This record gives sequence, C-alpha cells and structure tokens, in this order.
Amino acid sequence: MWDWLHRLCGKAAGPRTQIPDALWQQTLSDFPFLRQCTSMELSRLRELSSRFLEKKEFHGAQGLIITDAMAVAIAAQACLPVLHMGPGAQPLAWYDDFVGVIVHPGEVLAQREEVDEDGVVHHYSEALVGEAMEAGPVMLSWQDVTAASSEHGYNVVIHEFVHKLDLRDGLADGCPPLGAGFMGAANARLARLT
Repeated sequence: MWDWLHRLCGKAAGPRTQIPDALWQQTLSDFPFLRQCTSMELSRLRELSSRFLEKKEFHGAQGLIITDAMAVAIAAQACLPVLHMGPGAQPLAWYDDFVGVIVHPGEVLAQREEVDEDGVVHHYSEALVGEAMEAGPVMLSWQDVTAASSEHGYNVVIHEFVHKLDLRDGLADGCPPLGAGFMGAANARLARLT
C-alpha cells in the first residue's frame, strides 16, 4: 500500500508520477459525478489530485485504515472546487494552511461549549460528518464520503473543502478572499460585492 505515493513524494524535480491508471479509473467508477468533467478537466483533476496527495497527510481515526483508493477519492473531490483557479500547483495554495485530513468511519459526536449573551456557558454534543478547521485539519466521515451524489446534491468532501476556501480570510462568511480582477472587479473590496 502507498508504494506509488512514496515514490511520488520521494522524487526530486522532474516528471511527476501520476496516480496509477487502475486506481484513477476505480475512483471515476466509484464517484460517477467526476466523469461529468471534460477529458481536459479530468486530466487536470488527476494532476492536481497527485499534487494534493504529495502535500497532505491522511489519518484514519477509530481504527480506520486509509487505503490508496480512499485517499485518491478524497483528493479528487477536494480538488474539484479549485480545478480552474490557476495553472500548475497554484490552485492548491488555497489549501496550504493545513496538512492533515482525518477520516472517521462514520459521524463523530463533538463536545461543544458556547457562552450566551448573559455569560452562561452551555455544553452540548453535535453530530458531525465533516468539519473544516481554520488553519487546521479537515475531518471527514468515510461513510458520508462514499454517499456523495450529484443527483442528491450531497458531498461532504466538497462541502468541507469549500469551507477551507471560505476560511482563508479568517471569516466563515460564505465568501473566500477575492482579489482584484475577480469578475472584472477593480479591487478586492469590489470583488466581494460582485
């Protein structure tokens, strides 16, 4: 397991090793919505996914063993939101504030604490299928990763990685930091209004 990825990471500058064909085809078969991309987009997605795998560390929780197929499936879906955000590895810069991807077998019960306007501390539990932490890892439920469906509009990987884009400016406000030139805007402030 992971032999091809270790070879990929160990190479110096030069041609990158692509995700093996059989593994890539398995990912496209397991997640049919990926095949909605054009052949050029799929080639680019495969390249970005390889680069993503070079930079990120996958950790299974609760005894879950991360396989190559699992890592590639998550990488391919994580790279979809940034697919058209620049040449080379530039799109992956949106994800450079973290390294870890933590995968649980199913949903996780997180303990939360909230202080209300009167200063009263409330403790509660929240069931999570994914979570993106500012400048921290992404947590995913493998059960929910496999339930991804374009037909039903459900994809925990894309959802959490879009949160990572949103959090780049430190605000969870539904709008990632946008620069001058976005949609023809003259500056970053106008880009947010576009």
